[in-house]
Amino acid sequence: MAAATGWSDLPSELLTDIAGGITELADIARFRSVCSSWRSASGDAAAAPPPQPPWLLLPSSPSRLFFCPREDRIYPDLRMPRPAVETHRRRRRLYASPHGWTLAVDPTDLAASLVHPFTGATRPLPPLPAFFAETDDLAWDWSPHGVMASCGEGLLFCASDPAAASWAPIPALADCNASSINYAAGEFFVFEEDVCRTTIVDAITLAVAAVIPAPAVELPSEARLAVAGDELFLLVKSKWMYLFGDDVDFSKAFHVNHRGVNTAWQELTGIGDRALFVDSLHGFAVPTAGFGNLESNTIYSVSSKEVNNRRPTTVNYGVSAFSLESRISKKLVCRLNGREMAMRGETPSWIVPSLNEG
Repeated sequence: MAAATGWSDLPSELLTDIAGGITELADIARFRSVCSSWRSASGDAAAAPPPQPPWLLLPSSPSRLFFCPREDRIYPDLRMPRPAVETHRRRRRLYASPHGWTLAVDPTDLAASLVHPFTGATRPLPPLPAFFAETDDLAWDWSPHGVMASCGEGLLFCASDPAAASWAPIPALADCNASSINYAAGEFFVFEEDVCRTTIVDAITLAVAAVIPAPAVELPSEARLAVAGDELFLLVKSKWMYLFGDDVDFSKAFHVNHRGVNTAWQELTGIGDRALFVDSLHGFAVPTAGFGNLESNTIYSVSSKEVNNRRPTTVNYGVSAFSLESRISKKLVCRLNGREMAMRGETPSWIVPSLNEG
């Protein structure tokens, strides 16, 4: 009797033919995540999917979910790879980057790795230092040169070279209270929400290239930084804005060309045919051309509301669209509305779907 054939034993020619007919990114991701032979067989056979607007990675349970606003569709777990050895039942926390990678952290022992949810690729990182366990706050971003991370006190950097992989402090920023980190075009943009200060750090030398102080406004209760090429956008919400409920998201918006002569913040009136996507980790711009249901001159952010009558605590997530023209926010009518999910240590975060691993 012939031995039973498993999924990994299918002929590579057949797998290549199948992969060549797949065009949807989520389907390609699922195909590649079955096993190493499927991923290898797909190679370049799978057609490159069209550019995608951001998806929202949701800290759901028992499996992770992705929400695609363009399709108003919730995708189930893309079967992201698990660690080679799992010694704990608690699942890893995932923090997305717009560059396609997620930082996976095990809260029990702070084991860390990079996981690409759309290709199945993983890259090991050293465990985070023990003081990261003292708080749920985490800021980070990926660059081709390495990963920068912070839990609110100082900054750490881990080079992408495996031979030099270790979390090393950045002495010049030992006192930096980072709330978010964005990488773009060879530089990290470290934002301190409590003082609305932005520090620009060279991604190779880790030297401070520039510091942009806060604009002349009352320090807000909430602020977000978004990066788009040479432009920085600062979005602030004053304390009194909460009196107006969900109809207004941001009381002030500013922009600056960080490579220009004048690096003082100017009030922002519009962003043209672009949309900004912001969450507690990152902020970035996306051209809206070709995405019919994405509104230009709009800021997309994530809202959450605890459902306190459930144990364990659950939460409703939603997506808000704030028009820079009308200065009015609206909650998107979508499949997220009314869907309760278990509250986790991480928060929802935007990610740009891609098969590019950088």
